[in-house]
Amino acid sequence: MKRSSAAPRLVPYITSREGEHGGLESELTLSMSAFGAVRLAYQDETPDDRGPHGELWARYSQSLNASGRPTSKPQWRLVNPTRQRRAMQQLRCQINFCPAETSRGYVFLADAEEGPSSHAGEPVRTAQPPVCLKHVRPSLELCKHLRKGHVAFLARATSIWGVIGSRYRLTVTGLQPLPAEDDAPVEHGHPQLGWFLASQLVRELRDYEVISLDDLAALT
Repeated sequence: MKRSSAAPRLVPYITSREGEHGGLESELTLSMSAFGAVRLAYQDETPDDRGPHGELWARYSQSLNASGRPTSKPQWRLVNPTRQRRAMQQLRCQINFCPAETSRGYVFLADAEEGPSSHAGEPVRTAQPPVCLKHVRPSLELCKHLRKGHVAFLARATSIWGVIGSRYRLTVTGLQPLPAEDDAPVEHGHPQLGWFLASQLVRELRDYEVISLDDLAALT
């Protein structure tokens, strides 16, 4: 029998795995914030369900092995909100959750359509965690959108800006998500943030430069 020598396909840390699933809408309710505002909540809410800006996070199970690494078959089109949030908060590589910092900042990848605006130096917002130097090229090979065209940002200053999520409303039949028109991020401090169920953390890149893959050779 002929044995295959092909290496296992690399699976990004943030990719959802088979068997992982989100929480039930029946778990949602409304509560009052410390400032007297009505907001989305869980019936059995814990401190881990909210971010530091009061945003409510979507619950999502994880399929992990004994070492705490994601396992089982990847669901390539889906992102695990828990792992995406963790990688963004800690500025870890989205491919292997390893340190992503270089001597000159962090590398963030985006498809060509998400590139910088025509206004030089204008902040760029992204829900894609950084990538370490080792995994930049594999990232381009794994993502079909990046293969069609990409932009690489080297960011020296980045901060958590907001979230991407589903907005809910109260109807006569209970809480219902509004139709998703787009994936536009919502800034922390937005007056309607309390009605969003966050699924991805967004960072803003401020002090950055657009670089080529050849430029990465000079980074360590």
